[in-house]
Amino acid sequence: MKTTKLLIGFFGCLSVTPAIAGGFDILGQPNDVLFETGRYAEFGLGLGSADVAGQITAAGPPFASGDTAPTLPFYNGAFKADINEQFSGAVIVDNPYGRKLEYDRGPLSGLSGEVESIAITGLLRYKLTDRFSVFGGPRLQRLGGNTDISVFAAGLPAGFANIEFEDTWAVGYVVGGAFEIPEAHIRIAVTYNSAIDYDLDTSGAYAGRTSVETPQSVNVDLQAPIGLSTLLFASVRWAEWSKTTIRPPGYPLGSLTHFNDTTTYRLGVVQVFSENWAGFTALTYEPKTGISADAPIDATDGLWGATLGAIYTRDRVKITSAVTYYQFGDASGSFGNFKDNDVVSAAVKVGYTF
Repeated sequence: MKTTKLLIGFFGCLSVTPAIAGGFDILGQPNDVLFETGRYAEFGLGLGSADVAGQITAAGPPFASGDTAPTLPFYNGAFKADINEQFSGAVIVDNPYGRKLEYDRGPLSGLSGEVESIAITGLLRYKLTDRFSVFGGPRLQRLGGNTDISVFAAGLPAGFANIEFEDTWAVGYVVGGAFEIPEAHIRIAVTYNSAIDYDLDTSGAYAGRTSVETPQSVNVDLQAPIGLSTLLFASVRWAEWSKTTIRPPGYPLGSLTHFNDTTTYRLGVVQVFSENWAGFTALTYEPKTGISADAPIDATDGLWGATLGAIYTRDRVKITSAVTYYQFGDASGSFGNFKDNDVVSAAVKVGYTF
């Protein structure tokens, strides 16, 4: 049946759903495009609108922060091609990490910050047999941003000033392996993403160089049909965010971030309705890690939520759209108390086989 064949290509489109999670994660570094059939290209774009607010206790009498999270765009694109019967390759471009914050009321009015990234990943896959394959390649990644930060004079607080982290490129790598049963449309893939170290030129209130490490991580992805027109999928992502610190040179309060390692779980189902239409839903859960809200960026801890999406397929084109809602876990600390925060995101991806 055609619906059974359609299931093969749907799993790769599910990375349109954002994995806005622990640390600065946005998309969770997917590489599903590597398993697409034939020559294939895709581009996805989305927006995440978060509501992150709380009571600020670190700047005199407590006050309501208002919404501190501006709308955050995210994107990804990829191209995959077969080289021969054993080898295939892919190039993936995305922004794996990002955050924005902005305060517009109270003593912190005007305080803002932003983390930006872009990554270009080249992957080569080799089929050992019809069921086993290995893959890997380099990741070239750029990281930068800016933030307002407390300044001190003679050891005493003297207001806020801006610092800039110059956009800097660095190199990491990706390695992984997959087991498949092609005739049953079953696949499990394990991917290791290396940590990437930066030495960012820093200007402004605290000038010099700031060392930052984006985390090593492991992704485990599974798909298995549970009927002629139904596909079950699941993923687990572990990321070592505890080693990601931002310590501007000479800054007396230490790191601007206080993350712990995170594990994010996702479970979902794709249902084919016709030759052209399918829908999917997914549940996402990230346990709280016990971080303390000791800085403006530490305002959430853990999450749970759901994604609803639709996939339209016609000839060689696939269009995937999705809406996601996440409820963030509460966080409290020396900076403030944050609770009942959430994010709604919408995304669309277009794929073309040629």
